[in-house]
Order: sequence, then C-alpha cells, then structure tokens
Amino acid sequence: MTQELRERKLRQEIHALRVKKFHWPLDGFKLIMTTLGYGDSLRALPEEKLKELKALMINYRKHGRPHEFTFDKQGKYMFALMKQAGWTDDQLRAYTIKHYQKSHWNLLNQEERRAVIAMFQSYIRKQKINNNKEYPREDTHE
Repeated sequence: MTQELRERKLRQEIHALRVKKFHWPLDGFKLIMTTLGYGDSLRALPEEKLKELKALMINYRKHGRPHEFTFDKQGKYMFALMKQAGWTDDQLRAYTIKHYQKSHWNLLNQEERRAVIAMFQSYIRKQKINNNKEYPREDTHE
C-alpha cells in the first residue's frame, strides 16, 4: 500500500471515530485539532501525525476516568447494589477509606470486596423489612 493510500485510510478512520465514538460535528473537530496543535486539516498532516491523532482519539475516554478506575464484573454488581441501597459514589468512597484505607473499589482485595457486597445486601434487606413494616400487605383472603 502506498503512503498516499495509508494516509487516506487513516483520515477515514479518524473521521469514523469522530462521528461514531464522539459524535463531533466537523467544525468542532477542527477546533479540537487546532487546539491540540494539529492544525485544522487532516490532509495537511503527514502519516505519523495522523497515527498519533488516531491513537489519541482511541485512548480518549469521554468520562475522563482512567482505565484502572472502571469496574470489573463484581464491581458492576456492587455498583448496582450501591444504587439500590441509595448510596452515592462519595459515600462508598468514604466507607472504603474509613474501613479499608483504600479510595476505590479496584484497590480492595477479594475479602474486602465480599464484605462491601455483604454490607450492601444486608442494608437492602433491612430497608425492605422497614418498608414492609411501614406499608403492610393487605392480604384479607381467609
């Protein structure tokens, strides 16, 4: 493949990322490119700069959190329990710092993770019991 074809393919891949991943309009993308120091035209960029820009776009995550702060499967379960219990991220962080001296779920070991999940399950169970006491079922079938 010639250099011209490789550059063309890179430009297409960059535009595909722009549209599919970020949903950026062309004018907004040009502004971002200029701000990053790439100018406002992909055609003016050499192959190396195109590769660099593409890698930057692939590695960029919209929510801004680093990869190590995303949840694994067990963490997603814990997160669902946390929301069901009515806790916020800040409350969970305060809990893990107070009890385990660790600021994030991914820093907990397996035993600590199980303990956090058990705590949420217990908390949810107690909430259900309290809700049943407040709003008893009306089963009048005898």
